[in-house]
Amino acid sequence: MAYSNFLFLAEHFPALEKMGRLAEMYLYTDADACLENMGSLAEAIVKYIFKFDGLVSPPGNENTHANRVGILREKDMLSKDISDIFYVLGIKRDEAADEGYDSFEECKSLIEMTHKLSVWFMQIYGDSEFEPVPFVMPEDISDRADYEKLIKEKEELSAGPEEAPAAVMTEPAIPEPAHVHFQASQYRQQMEKANRKTRLSEKEARSIIDILIESDKNKAKQEHLRARKGFRQFQLVTMGFIAIFIGPLVLFTTSVVHKLPFPNSISETATTANRAGAILPFCLGALALFALTYAIVYAYDKTDKIFTAGMASGFTIVAMQMCSSDYILLDPDLDRVGLFGVVPEISNTLHMVGAIAGFGSMIFWIMLCFRKSDKRKDLRTKEKHTRNNIYFYLGIAMILSLGLFILDLAGLFDESFPVVFVAECAMLLFGGVSCIIKGGLFLKDKARSV
Repeated sequence: MAYSNFLFLAEHFPALEKMGRLAEMYLYTDADACLENMGSLAEAIVKYIFKFDGLVSPPGNENTHANRVGILREKDMLSKDISDIFYVLGIKRDEAADEGYDSFEECKSLIEMTHKLSVWFMQIYGDSEFEPVPFVMPEDISDRADYEKLIKEKEELSAGPEEAPAAVMTEPAIPEPAHVHFQASQYRQQMEKANRKTRLSEKEARSIIDILIESDKNKAKQEHLRARKGFRQFQLVTMGFIAIFIGPLVLFTTSVVHKLPFPNSISETATTANRAGAILPFCLGALALFALTYAIVYAYDKTDKIFTAGMASGFTIVAMQMCSSDYILLDPDLDRVGLFGVVPEISNTLHMVGAIAGFGSMIFWIMLCFRKSDKRKDLRTKEKHTRNNIYFYLGIAMILSLGLFILDLAGLFDESFPVVFVAECAMLLFGGVSCIIKGGLFLKDKARSV
């Protein structure tokens, strides 16, 4: 068996020894797993301290590693060096879980700090007379034929990071922490003695300062990203509801309220000859404005920006220039239409170009941008796969709805059937549902167990 710097923990705290050994074994091959085990070891030590000293953990969502360390620091149970190691290992564990990690040199520094932390813990809570041998950088055993077998065996023996401390604490082989036999003043002396022995090197101190500074920057960045995500989701949900209700709203206004002829298309209700003509331009204008704001401020990447900008431009043109319709023909004096003040024929052409750009951009936006998956496959959830399937099939349904236009142009539908109106309503409905789901109103990822 390969030598381990954490072997001294095996008798009193076997779970900690296993985490430390795994961190060493992963050092050269998997920085994520290395940091995960180092962070788990640090968190387990803090939980041991709370257990041994009868401390009460923070309630609910406040019961985090950082907050528990903060409580120990406030009670003057940790030196600054020790608390900094606890904080840094927790920070790096979270970063590895969220983003992936690939800094071998930093892992080398952190594993030596993890060893110092383990020695400090042993000297106070395990064996007050314990004197460690100097730390030796672990050897790279990844080229051994039985490396995968060793890793698998160690992982099977190790409990999960949250379960390990509780599981080990129930083992009868674990002795009482030595300090319970001391008077408070004697324990304080023992703790101060261990603190004096545990000093960070200048290089380690600089490394911790850099990590803590970077962590503060990352926290500010994460807060900013969370705020952006919240506004982005609000944009998407709002756009979704606008799209869904455009068709029913203009139909109710024209056919029920004003008792006008049933429109052949949604676009007909935008004509100035139609007394209900303000409804559609207002709705499309709002949809275009949200899409444009999304493109400028909240788009994920260039593709996202291009499609939302195309959608905003297309729907703006549709709102500004109406198509050829019976509503226009009903007004013989109406020879100039739309905000551009062009003849109906040109207005109809501009309108069609805008509709193609708007609906086409929406379809590609949903089918391509909405279905972009996380880079790390292990972070893709069941709900994410479900959402991707919904976006794909709704996008196909939108394409089929566009096909109705072609069939209508080919004269396959009776003129009395409002095929274009049905197709437009369908596309807006499917697009709206996709936006609402993407906005997080439905089918959100289930909260992961902590």
